[in-house]
Formats: sequence, structure tokens, C-alpha cells
Amino acid sequence: MPSTLRSFIRFPWIGRIAIVPLIAAVSLFAQSASGPGTPATPAVSAQAPASDAGPAPCPPSPSTEIPINSTIAAKVTGVLDSGHLKAGKEIWVQVEYRMSLPGCTLNVGSALYGHITAAISQKNPNSSELSMVFDHADCEGQKKKELPLRLIALVGPPEPSENMLDDAPIVMQGAGRSAAIPGLVAAFHDVNLNPGGSSLYVRPGIVTRMPKLKLEITGGPGCSARFSSTNRSIQLVPGSELILIP
Repeated sequence: MPSTLRSFIRFPWIGRIAIVPLIAAVSLFAQSASGPGTPATPAVSAQAPASDAGPAPCPPSPSTEIPINSTIAAKVTGVLDSGHLKAGKEIWVQVEYRMSLPGCTLNVGSALYGHITAAISQKNPNSSELSMVFDHADCEGQKKKELPLRLIALVGPPEPSENMLDDAPIVMQGAGRSAAIPGLVAAFHDVNLNPGGSSLYVRPGIVTRMPKLKLEITGGPGCSARFSSTNRSIQLVPGSELILIP
């Protein structure tokens, strides 16, 4: 009989001593193999509260009247229809009055570029939404320059019977002196952009000539401007004018 076997028979505890280190070695190897993956669980847990926080809140909307001469008026040149537009569709409108901004001069006819963020038209019951954001412009000498803008008001197209004001400045009397009003102010002087207040200011969120339309300045996806209506669809037709601020 081999000496090793005789030793095992005479001293069985020797086998147990040999097995214990083997088990310990296997256990240590298993822990080492799983080691890099072990921290993953607490890392996921640490990030969980961030997802619960949700998207960053929208910047506060203007709460006071804004001087008309500090706004940008842009004309809709084609039909913007919530029933025929989809999110992501690029749109553009045309600047009506020259405006100088820091780093960008907008000439008459310059384009403001944006895109649709939501477009919904449905019936039973009728309801619709059209959300959009403008973020680029054809500045003087700089095409499609990044220029974040906020849409604050809408002037619907005039009725056929209305006499359109021209772009020439008008003169208003006040406080014993006269003041020349720029073309932008002249164009909107007879439009009620600030109910109960001075006609030289715009109330953020105002919509004129389109009674069923509501504007939420940051109510759309990604804090875009959101139009909503109880009509089946929203249509901004040529002649409609958007009022924006940088």
C-alpha cells in the first residue's frame, strides 16, 4: 500500500487540512473575479435620484409689460398648420423691422429660423396644439447664426376691412411733448397688445385677432412656446405676426 494512503488512513485529519486551504483559495478567486462588477450596484443607486429629479425647470417667463421697441416683429409667410406639421420640422419667418442686437443686426426681410416641437390636431372633442422655438437668424453678414429667441405674443392676420398702417413713424403727444414712434410701434399702435395698459408695451402671452387661441410662453416641449386651441387645428396664415424677444 502506498505510504501516502497509509498516512491518510492512520491520520484522516490530514485530508481535511489539505481541503480547507483549497476551498479558501477557490472562494478568494471567485471574489476577485466578481470584484470589478461589485461597485456597479452602489453606483446605479447613487445616480437614481438624478433621474427622479426630471428635466431642468424652464426659465421664468416675463411677468411685466415689455416695450414694443425692444421686441422683434416677424411675419408668417406660409401656412403653419398643426394638422400638417410634425415635431422637428424646420420653419422660418421674416423680420419686418430692422433691429440691432448685441452681436447681430437684423435687417428687414431677414429670416428667423426655428422648428416645431409639437403639433397635434384631433376631434371628439376638438383640440389642437402647435409648439415651436426659434433659435437661429440671418444676421447682417452672418447667415443662420445661433440666436435664442422667445416668442411672447401673436398678432393674427387683419380683417379685410381693416386699414393697414404703413411703416412710417407717427407722432404721439404726451406730457407736454411729442415723441416720434418707430415703425414697429406705429404698426401695432391700434392693436391691443397690452389690455388696460400703455399701447407702447406688450403683455407677454397676449394673442390678438384669434380669440380661440391661447399662448403659453414656455408651455411646449423643451420650454418652447405653445399655442393651444379648442378648434380641431391651429393655422397661422400669411399676415400673422410673431412678437419675439432675445
